[in-house]
Amino acid sequence: MGLVLLVLLLSANSAHAESVYLNQIPDFTQTEVQGTEFGDGSQFCGPVAVSNSLMWLTKSEGSQVELIKQLASPGYMNTSLKIGTGTEGMLKGVERIAGETFGGHEKLEYQGWRKHQAKFSSGVSIPELQWIKAGVKSNSAVWVNVGWYKQESPTELRRVGGHWLTLVGHGEDHLIFHDPSPRAGDSFANEIVFFKVLQSGTLTGKKAGLPRPARGYISLGRGMHIKRSADYALVDGVIRLEI
Repeated sequence: MGLVLLVLLLSANSAHAESVYLNQIPDFTQTEVQGTEFGDGSQFCGPVAVSNSLMWLTKSEGSQVELIKQLASPGYMNTSLKIGTGTEGMLKGVERIAGETFGGHEKLEYQGWRKHQAKFSSGVSIPELQWIKAGVKSNSAVWVNVGWYKQESPTELRRVGGHWLTLVGHGEDHLIFHDPSPRAGDSFANEIVFFKVLQSGTLTGKKAGLPRPARGYISLGRGMHIKRSADYALVDGVIRLEI
């Protein structure tokens, strides 16, 4: 999508979304990480999402693949080749790489219901749109943890997996992502995803923290590359880093 068309689609109040950040932040596809020891990147959405932001924040001209491998390693996120990267692993890896790269951070905080370390807790279990959007700025990064949900009944949504995204912009009724999944294609794209807020229902699944009321959670709809086995993409949690 051309920059002129993109700007026309964004609301007049979306100062952050209209910024040049959109086209400066990389949009790496996770399956470009090759090698059986890395699972050919199939579970690397977490380290890839973070690497997109770090390459931009550091203005790095180094290898993004090597940064992804570093982030996925046991001393950082400890990404599993079977189930990917949990919230605790993401926060641990981001804290360490921020310390090594920037000498620390101003803020590293989580909103959501997934299990996480107390020192990063905001005390907010339902991610707040304004807080999410406020993280899109020149010294900050936002990573969104999407839960894949299957509709089991008119009132029950069952979690069947998850995925990490890099947030790069926003508008009044949409968020803009760089999506590491090959479902989103293997070329650079600013994925404009429209959202709504759930008003009823129950979220279920095997993860700690479920079941819970669905009311208030953000559902990502048109523009989102939803996994085939799922019916909904909900924002389970969000990490914000400020340096």
